[in-house]
Amino acid sequence: MKIEIQRNESSQPLVYEGVINAYTKGPMYCVMFEKEGQRVTHKFPLCSLFRIIEDYLPSKK
Repeated sequence: MKIEIQRNESSQPLVYEGVINAYTKGPMYCVMFEKEGQRVTHKFPLCSLFRIIEDYLPSKK
């Protein structure tokens, strides 16, 4: 999955590719992905986000 996060104070979105999971937990938007063989989660306060675009890739069968 690919996710673009546009924050209120930035002109360019943060782009995450190969996302394992994205979810909200309380007032936070969380993105879980793999980096250097480790699972990492970045968390953003929902009030600081302008737009989130989630592109789901079709499953390969």
